Amino acid sequence: MSTVASDMKVTREDVNPCTVRLTIVCTPDQVRAGFDRALKTLGKKVRVPGFRPGHAPKKMVEDALNPQALYEEAAENIVRRAFDEAVAAQDLNSETTPRIELNKLEKDTDECEFTAQIGLPAVLELADTKGLKATKPKLEVSDEEVNRTLDDMRARSANRTPQAVTDRGVASGDVVVVNLKADGAEEEGKQFMVMAGQTFPALDEALMGMHTEEVKAVTLEYPANFRVNESWAGKTLATQVMVKSISAVQLPDLDDEFAKSLNTENVDDLKSKIREGIMRAKENGLQEMLRDQLLDDLLAKSTVHVSDNTWQAVVDRRLQEMARELGNQRKTIEDYVKETGLTNEEFKARLDEEARVNVRRAVVIQKIFTENDMKITDEDVSRHFMQIAAENGVPQNELDNFAKQFGGQLREEVIFRSMAHKVAALLLESADLTEGDLVSV
Repeated sequence: MSTVASDMKVTREDVNPCTVRLTIVCTPDQVRAGFDRALKTLGKKVRVPGFRPGHAPKKMVEDALNPQALYEEAAENIVRRAFDEAVAAQDLNSETTPRIELNKLEKDTDECEFTAQIGLPAVLELADTKGLKATKPKLEVSDEEVNRTLDDMRARSANRTPQAVTDRGVASGDVVVVNLKADGAEEEGKQFMVMAGQTFPALDEALMGMHTEEVKAVTLEYPANFRVNESWAGKTLATQVMVKSISAVQLPDLDDEFAKSLNTENVDDLKSKIREGIMRAKENGLQEMLRDQLLDDLLAKSTVHVSDNTWQAVVDRRLQEMARELGNQRKTIEDYVKETGLTNEEFKARLDEEARVNVRRAVVIQKIFTENDMKITDEDVSRHFMQIAAENGVPQNELDNFAKQFGGQLREEVIFRSMAHKVAALLLESADLTEGDLVSV
């Protein structure tokens, strides 16, 4: 425990190398001063008969105020000033918005206690970025995949370019990057790529209809020849299934007339185009998978600490996005969690885990990008902007409105994708890649 000049009590806990938690007990003088400032601020907006705004006696102003509004304004005053004083006394270099929890605020007894979780700059000691290991599956497209795609798809669009799917769940024939984590396993889960409808019965059933970033708790009966994790082969395990990305190729019905309208000579030519589309969809999923494998290998060999505030902010944003998306469907997050089969604790733990991993990867990407003096070109910006627009189904004539609507948020995403793309290319240049089979189990 330490004290500052005002005798305010500050108890410090070093949660990890980048996170400090301060428990601060304010002095009675600080509390009284905070309420006085709140009364002056709010009193300017309150009309008391017989007095000009801001000139009424304090007691009359207080009686005219909503008590909750007074407490909220006072808390803002007290906490902000006490926090600044405590951080200065502790000589902390905070680089994220602190997470404040008000434990007690009592006007009658002049008491205020709050906890401030403070994020410090990341600590990174990166290992050699050369020779990182990853498994690269062989990218082959079988006749069965082509025929199955032809059978499953309908004439919805003339666009045969594979795109990330964001407006629907997994359908048969999609290329899906999936993460499986067996209950009790210490590792973060096994991530790999599959063709939906061509894995094994239990996983195919679980995947159908799932959306990107959705998590589901199921019991999977793994086949005896399951190669992703041989220790699971032949076993029945409670498993958390997460869909990382979905790529699809929209194709017409199989007929010569429609094939010709798509500038293909005949059905055989159309099948060839389909094969190429499936291959590109697999390549799209492969690039992200390889990048994450290489980054995770680098993280395992390096020392990387990040503030808890950083990844907790990512979870907060994700929950806000989910609440908004589910609200459009007249659902709540609680409804969604029940549908996944997870408990609230399991669902929250999975979100926390994903956020920690992604934040640590992002910090490493930024460091490698900076240390290698990489630059983002106009071409990079244009390519990734168009990619994001396509993923969100933005038509060509709405691109300007899309850019204005999402402004800074869109700019950050474009910049990060550009950085990640360049860093992934750098890591791949010297990576130790092991050839493996495309998972079709």
